[in-house]
Amino acid sequence: ATGGCILGSQCTSNLQGGYTVKEAYAELFVPVLKDLPFFHALNVTLGDRYSKYSTFGDTSNWKVQVEWRPIEDLLLRGTVSKVFRAPTIGDVYAAPSASAPTLGSDPCDYAGTGANPNAGNPACLGVPATGPFQNTSVALGNQIGALSTGSAYAGFPLGPEMGKSFDFGVVYDPHWLDGLSVSADVWRLYLLDRITGVGAQTVLDLCFNGVTTYCSLITRNQSGPEQGQITNITQPTGNLGRLDVSGVDFNLTYRLPEFSFGRFVASVNATYMKQFDADIAPGLPGDSVFHLAGHFTPFFSSALSGCPGNTGACTIPRWKAQTFVNWTLGSWDASWRMRYIGRFQMGNPNLDEASSAYPGLPGSVIKYGAYTYNDLSVGYNIEALNTRLEVGVDNIGDKQPPFMGYDQQTLNAGTDPSTFDLIGRYYHAAVTVKF
Repeated sequence: ATGGCILGSQCTSNLQGGYTVKEAYAELFVPVLKDLPFFHALNVTLGDRYSKYSTFGDTSNWKVQVEWRPIEDLLLRGTVSKVFRAPTIGDVYAAPSASAPTLGSDPCDYAGTGANPNAGNPACLGVPATGPFQNTSVALGNQIGALSTGSAYAGFPLGPEMGKSFDFGVVYDPHWLDGLSVSADVWRLYLLDRITGVGAQTVLDLCFNGVTTYCSLITRNQSGPEQGQITNITQPTGNLGRLDVSGVDFNLTYRLPEFSFGRFVASVNATYMKQFDADIAPGLPGDSVFHLAGHFTPFFSSALSGCPGNTGACTIPRWKAQTFVNWTLGSWDASWRMRYIGRFQMGNPNLDEASSAYPGLPGSVIKYGAYTYNDLSVGYNIEALNTRLEVGVDNIGDKQPPFMGYDQQTLNAGTDPSTFDLIGRYYHAAVTVKF
């Protein structure tokens, strides 16, 4: 791929790289018991995947799954597996692109008149050895020059993410009420050495606190009237932090008996997010763990990459749900769907949210109510022509997204485009022909 600069766009450079991988996978299904008292069925599944990467070495990742039916209607299930994710081509070889972050602080600032105790720190090379020093970009809230890159350009060794996942659930399909199915699953996932973009503030703080591999990424003026001021920070892709996520999934589906006026299927799927904890910078003093469940997560650090596309900014409500009711009668069908996004709040999830500082709203915590979207569609199948006609409307109530631009951390959208509907009421029609 090639790069360059287009007016009003980010600048980047050429991109080239690659690696090879060889894999083998095996799975064994073992029916342990069957048709015994309290053991209508007991099955165990064992699996393992071996991978060998030309750049990251080899790894073996296993899973153990148990399914137990004490009676025919009831299923108890559990899975424990090792989690592994190798860096992508982009993680390693992404070309440097221009960025302009802001810094919340500079640990090299010094208000005294004597010898600056920070001047000898590798993060402060270029800072005057005596007298007061203040980072003017921090003081004025200005952006600094930065480059966001893959690990190769920054000279960083990059390894895989590793962790474990746990899932334990129950499914009930009562024979006395045909068509009903109820399930609940408790799950937990943790990831170590997360592959993430490391933001400018984190690079600066890690270097200052002794993680010297980041020090070469900081450039300061070495002389002149701007001596000590930061001119550029490289923001690499690296292994940094830990993610702990846990919650409960619920499902209820009921297929009603067929009536003269059609057949209905109703379903509810919901998730409760109990925990979403991101340790964004292990190695720093103090608490670097952000407790994000129930919050909008702005760019505290690009290490908050539990969000779609590794944006580091998204909404993580405690509750999310989807429901639908489908109807069919001959060639006709219709569907009503509801999307539910639970209430959440925006503010610094650390320190009881007392240290948030939105422009004009210092120390504020902003709370948002739940959002519900309703969608409707109607279809007709022309079987003789292998054709389906469908019309519909999404977001029937023309629900507008919440304004979340107070912290200027929402990708210039003023809201969270990865979670909320930006278009409003949307009409659509389709003709599908199968050949």
